Amino acid sequence: MAKELLISLALGATVLVILVWGVIDQTVVNNPIFLLVGLLCVAGHIVMAHLAFNQYKSLSTQTPNEGQENDGEERSEDGFDD
Repeated sequence: MAKELLISLALGATVLVILVWGVIDQTVVNNPIFLLVGLLCVAGHIVMAHLAFNQYKSLSTQTPNEGQENDGEERSEDGFDD
């Protein structure tokens, strides 16, 4: 698994723990540190989930043999198509 996905899962679990803790002990919700930690965990989870999705989306599904299909075309010596 990618590290972004693992961090996203850990932050998601932390958000759930904070949510359950806030429901059980409602006096802690008035604490600004508790609210700040919850907000940072939600923001971190969103960012890490976005990064993990972009990494998953950018994976190449091309096999090595598919790259050789265009060998009959003329290419320059530097390896780039002109």
